[in-house]
Amino acid sequence: MPNVQGTGQPGIDGGTMMIWNAPQNFDPTTSLRVDRHVGSGSGQMWNTYHTIWALGSTNPNNKGFEWVLTGELHNNALASTGAQNVAVNGTAFKESNGIGPVGPTWAGNFNCSDTTGEEDPVASCIGTEIDVSTTAHGTDKNRQRVGIQISMSGTNGAHSGYGIMMGTPAGGWIDRGIGFLGQGGQFQIGLDTTQAYFSKAAIMMAPNQFFAVDGDNDGNFKHFWDFDGSASALRYLTPGGPMLSVHDDGLVEVGRLANTIPHVPTSSFGSCVKGEQAYNASYFFQCVDTNHWKRAALQDF
Repeated sequence: MPNVQGTGQPGIDGGTMMIWNAPQNFDPTTSLRVDRHVGSGSGQMWNTYHTIWALGSTNPNNKGFEWVLTGELHNNALASTGAQNVAVNGTAFKESNGIGPVGPTWAGNFNCSDTTGEEDPVASCIGTEIDVSTTAHGTDKNRQRVGIQISMSGTNGAHSGYGIMMGTPAGGWIDRGIGFLGQGGQFQIGLDTTQAYFSKAAIMMAPNQFFAVDGDNDGNFKHFWDFDGSASALRYLTPGGPMLSVHDDGLVEVGRLANTIPHVPTSSFGSCVKGEQAYNASYFFQCVDTNHWKRAALQDF
């Protein structure tokens, strides 16, 4: 290939290169293929090598959208054909080497490294953005427009560790593990587990981690649930302290208790469950056994 740098002609060293492939019939070949095999004992520790490397840079005053790599697919295939067409696909096969355990494998790896030192940046640094758009109005009853789908597959009985796992190095900080941002649209359901089967817990938390039922953008809460590991109690808390505690031995502690719909019996043998209580303006009723009430008169003081 001659050196065509700066001439504007297609070439390996040129500024413009295009591959056009429009087969008339079935085409089993690949339009462009790059093979690279790393031989035994090659490479240096901590060095990262690239089969294909696309490098782009922008000026501070750049107004254009510089997208370093773009995969674009115009799909017109009928859904009835069963064809699955993908704009970008990364598949990594973790294969046995016959020697020992195979090392870490990433099918896709995206990094946004913020080296600006800006404490409160005004523009995003996003590791991965998934956008799904549509021109359809109304509902999606079949739930076919999906931002992220995670399918853990394998042979029957195969086990995978996590569907999604988040982590941060020591000293790191993540403000929100998962956040929902509404910008004029709406979410109908924030978290839906109705179509899943859980052999264990749908949500698992450790003792003294809490579940907040309100809060603001700064992470301040006024009402939340937790499990007190030292007291073995499920608690509902407010700024005034625990308002409800349910202990493992059945003890229930409440700040105040009001029976707003008392089911007052019409006789001593009205339907009831042992321990049930009721009242009216004249009497307090206690179910002492199944379908057996007793009462005590009430008086002003």
